[in-house]
Amino acid sequence: MKTITLSATNTPTLPARQRQRAFVPASSFTALAKDQRPTVLHFAYSIGGGGAEAMLVNLVETLDPAQFRSVVVAINAKPWPHHAQRLRAAGAVLHDLEGTAFLHRETLAKLRNVLRTERPDIVQTWMHHADLIGGWAARLAGVRKIVWSIHCREIHRNHGESNHKTALFRRALALSSRFIPSRIISCSAAAIEDHAAIAYPRSKMQWIPNGIDADRFVPDTDAGLDTRAELRLPPNAPVIGYVGRFHEMKDLPTFLRAAAILQTRMPKAHFVFCGGVGVEFNAAEREAFARIPHRDQVRFDSFRPDPWRLYPALNVFSLSSRTEACPMTIIEAMSCGVPCVTTDVGDCARLLEGVGRVVPPHDPEALANAWEQTLRLDAAARDGIAKQSRQRVLERFTIAKAAHQYAETYAQLMEVRK
Repeated sequence: MKTITLSATNTPTLPARQRQRAFVPASSFTALAKDQRPTVLHFAYSIGGGGAEAMLVNLVETLDPAQFRSVVVAINAKPWPHHAQRLRAAGAVLHDLEGTAFLHRETLAKLRNVLRTERPDIVQTWMHHADLIGGWAARLAGVRKIVWSIHCREIHRNHGESNHKTALFRRALALSSRFIPSRIISCSAAAIEDHAAIAYPRSKMQWIPNGIDADRFVPDTDAGLDTRAELRLPPNAPVIGYVGRFHEMKDLPTFLRAAAILQTRMPKAHFVFCGGVGVEFNAAEREAFARIPHRDQVRFDSFRPDPWRLYPALNVFSLSSRTEACPMTIIEAMSCGVPCVTTDVGDCARLLEGVGRVVPPHDPEALANAWEQTLRLDAAARDGIAKQSRQRVLERFTIAKAAHQYAETYAQLMEVRK
């Protein structure tokens, strides 16, 4: 197990942007001495590769290190060195369990040892599997203040799991939700309804939308041109982009079929997929990809340590998902002033609220039409969308606003007698 620690004070000198921390009045912790900050331990499978992981890193970066001591425990953090560096720069302690699965005996033993060593005041778990495994591990270690995190509307079946095992997992979550977590924070209003329907206690659930660093994700023409050059995209070509995992819930076949339709109308259209490569396509995705007339105009890029430089290279950001919660990528694109087109799932329409286009899921024709309509907007209309999109993020979806709500939740939990 790899543990990364900082100085004893855990209050390093940080850039001005990172010193803008979420703050709750110190009176909430008058009984605590300065060197006895509440320890909040975050437990997740990884620290990168998805919206929940991005939110975890954003949150730790933004919480006031003078008020909370942050510890992050990941089953496997190795693939994400840039995210690890961001956590270290924020003053966090990172424990990489160097595992491959939640239920391996060695991994569970390492988690138990970390909980005994860190003695956290609050444990926050991220995503369903971490909720169940981390929640029970924390409770057995004597932690009573546990926060679950909902970042997906569905309880997904892992590769190789049977329907029976998934059903048992769903029942175990529903039962455990009644007495393991003190709070259940959902990034999505729609996901709260979904989980209430499977017997999660509505009284424990709280909606805190995802938030991003709007000082990092900004409109940046120069960055966009540099990224286009890096990806061999023509400076003036229409470019539609996708950022995310290559997961079946993203319904990439619909995206690829829409790409084929658009290229028959706009032959110069290019596409960027950030988060995977073509060889990771499944059979349905490969079949849809083969229909694209100009496949040489499709670019694949792995997850980037600087996604804020990718979005400005796009004319349209798009999701074709069959399900979403509160996609971080839409918020990031909006903050960069990029017009968005998304399927009407989860909180997507709530995020855009008329600034951008929303289409039905599983409808490549509607998706291609929305792309074409957006690409054919005149300069004044595009500028208007860019300004409205960014302003909406600044008003509703910054990490500062989200972190303040998390900090308030932690403060309330600390006021509850053990």
